[in-house]
Amino acid sequence: MRPFPLSRALAITALALLLPLLATATQAADLPGLDRTLSARGDLPSVEDLLGFSPGERHPRNHELVAYYRELAERSERMRVETIGTSSGGNEHVLAYFGRPDRLEQLDALRAGRIEASRDGTGPVIVWLGYSVHGNEASGASAAPIVAWFLAASDAPELDDWFEHVIVVMEPVINPDGVDRFAHWANMHRGRHPSADPNDREHAEGWPNGRTSYYWFDLNRDWLPLTHPVSKQRIRHYRQWRPHVLTDAHEMGHRSTYFFQPGIPERNNPDTPPRVFELTERIAEYHARRLDAAGEPYYSRESFDDYYLGKGSTYPDLTGGIGILFEQGTARGHVIDTPYGQRRFVDAVANQVRTSLSTLEASVALRDELRAYQRQSFVDARDAGPRRGGWLIGDGGDPQRALRLLETLVGHGIEVRPVDGRVTISGREQADGTAWAIPARQDLARFVRAIFATPRDLPMETFYDVSAWPLQHAFDLPFEAVDRLPATGDALAEPLAAPSAPSAVDTDALAWAVDWSQHRAPALLSALLADGYRVQAAEQPTALSTTEGERTFGRGSLVVHSGIQPADLPDIGARLAELSERFGVEVASIGSGLARAGLDLGSPSVAVMDTPKVAMLTGPGINPYNAGTVWRWFDVHLEQPMTMLNVNRLPADLDRYSHLVLPDGNHEFRGEAFRTALVDYVRSGGTLVALRSSARWVEDLELEWSFVEEGDDPEEDRDEPAERKRYSDHELDFARRLIGGSALTVEIDPTHPLAWGYDTDDLVLFRQGAHVLRTSTNVYARPGVYGESPLVAGYLADPVAEDLAGTTALGADRLGDGLVIRMADDVLFRGYWAGAEKLFANALFHSKRIGRTQLQ
Repeated sequence: MRPFPLSRALAITALALLLPLLATATQAADLPGLDRTLSARGDLPSVEDLLGFSPGERHPRNHELVAYYRELAERSERMRVETIGTSSGGNEHVLAYFGRPDRLEQLDALRAGRIEASRDGTGPVIVWLGYSVHGNEASGASAAPIVAWFLAASDAPELDDWFEHVIVVMEPVINPDGVDRFAHWANMHRGRHPSADPNDREHAEGWPNGRTSYYWFDLNRDWLPLTHPVSKQRIRHYRQWRPHVLTDAHEMGHRSTYFFQPGIPERNNPDTPPRVFELTERIAEYHARRLDAAGEPYYSRESFDDYYLGKGSTYPDLTGGIGILFEQGTARGHVIDTPYGQRRFVDAVANQVRTSLSTLEASVALRDELRAYQRQSFVDARDAGPRRGGWLIGDGGDPQRALRLLETLVGHGIEVRPVDGRVTISGREQADGTAWAIPARQDLARFVRAIFATPRDLPMETFYDVSAWPLQHAFDLPFEAVDRLPATGDALAEPLAAPSAPSAVDTDALAWAVDWSQHRAPALLSALLADGYRVQAAEQPTALSTTEGERTFGRGSLVVHSGIQPADLPDIGARLAELSERFGVEVASIGSGLARAGLDLGSPSVAVMDTPKVAMLTGPGINPYNAGTVWRWFDVHLEQPMTMLNVNRLPADLDRYSHLVLPDGNHEFRGEAFRTALVDYVRSGGTLVALRSSARWVEDLELEWSFVEEGDDPEEDRDEPAERKRYSDHELDFARRLIGGSALTVEIDPTHPLAWGYDTDDLVLFRQGAHVLRTSTNVYARPGVYGESPLVAGYLADPVAEDLAGTTALGADRLGDGLVIRMADDVLFRGYWAGAEKLFANALFHSKRIGRTQLQ
């Protein structure tokens, strides 16, 4: 090894002698939100030493924060850090723990005993502090290092008392990918003298902004679906710790001050125990005192509610804890002008620190009440339902779709048991091994009732988020509440075993058939087409001779004939066996091309499928949530790439794409060139798939539409003045016309290619938005219409229900040489509405089978 030069060695020696002096010099800390000068214990470093900059000076990225927590935990006996997984973007996802050193030494044992302690009302109070589930609501992620330093390193005298009664679990960054995206933007546009003008580029992020996750999802809506890795990882640890109190730090618009709950009392989830609201009010007094002492304005009974149980502040309320939402008026960068004066990022950080500490202060003071409440909440939950009853779920003939629901339920810690023997659920007989029971007598019974509830007569008409989320309809599975459960086996435990392997594939067969009703059939098809194999699709039900006897395959079912495969590709039989195992899809081996009934394998009605070349429009005006569900569906479910085009820079060769997906969005400001490009694309043979409000917007494109004309208002009504209404009623009247999120029944036509793979005439879809699609004069081009009484669960004003009844939910119109598919609803809603995913798959893979059916 080459020796250091003497001068360098002397410099290192001098630095080593100087470091203790520097540490001593930086022990005193005036940090945002602490509102007093504190010193570090012993030789522990300051926040600035560990971060490399002062809190609020700039926006840290996730890896910088993780390094900070690791270094702090290395130095402090009051702190531990645990990596619990990674995000979709590959970022490290950590939890930090704070408490008495002896307790932290026994952390695993404490965690293992928490379920029993929660039932008994014993042990330390567990407070879970969560920050920045929305990445561009960054004050939380920058407040967490200060709170961590206060707990781990400061000499604050109150900590000895606090740690006698409390263990703190901190999730310092809930959304690592979004935090990184926003930090990059804000730091990239920060000058030496940052602009406070709200119109400055720093305060107006590019699309998609940092709010969302890697796939542009809102992670604060994912506490129930558990679609994303960070949500699954959090809930796995949440259910082990069963916190008494959980906080959720957010930001709102820059024209607002600071919000903390209780929120709007009339809009809370009716399944929430009343004691939650009482304790939330008590805790709110501690927030108010700290904010008053700092001279900070705030409010607590407006704007926000706790109705949807899939967000951070509501989920604890139904699972034995108390969730508290904080909303800080944003700086959306480093400094911004507001009606209350200029707000710096560091000011926003300070308020999040204050309410984190007030939460801990309140949790210590109210510790006996919090423990008593949690104990009683589980007692009440277990005793509320029939002692021997519960709920039954069947796989409906699709074990892969059932597996997704079971993984969600078990992921929440819900007790689920396999049913022994056969059972009938909602009129459908389920074979042994295809049904599961959820006992009503369990700690999470209140939560279970809420996730399967289908309320239609709600006491409120305005919702901060959706008004329904019935999982049995989302997954389109048989479901029934019963007073007495059948015999069951042991409770399911993670990780769940995949459904039993399908029948072995005869790799030497003449051909193979895949029933299209199977949940992962589109993924298998995608893989085959991507490899270059030739796959056919049957347009009619067909009975074929398989190695296990005669069997009928429904419309859209796949046929893979060995005799037509490209000679340069590997053996198709072996590849099918591999894909069958990988995706859990049954592949039937066929011995003859002659059908027992229906279509022979060489029939023109068992046409060879084209490989779709799909592009999706993204960028300004596009709803990133809706676009993100499409992107993730391709990437995760199909395991295939998809081209994402910038809506402001469409390529000249759009016709190279077989399908163009137009997600939900605002397109009214689009120029004529954009409209012309879409029209030319359709006329030249492309398939345009328009989702949600975009499905209504495309109806105004200059294509050869033919719609049923709506009658004009009666002449006599035009001159009558409208009834005068109170100004204060406007907000509620406006809300009644919207559909914030409800489950609606749609009557589908299973003979139409858009509905192939379904064996029923109705399907429950998730509806958001006030748009109503026009009705095509082509009576064969309406594969899905809303029922006459469409509401299944949630809120739907009577006039809106009347407007929707019988209107188009799914439309498929041949226009020019192309096709426009309109989908009024979000068939991939939040990545978990699995029962409707086949509609989207059909739009891609079977759209070529949609013929010209206009009789005139």
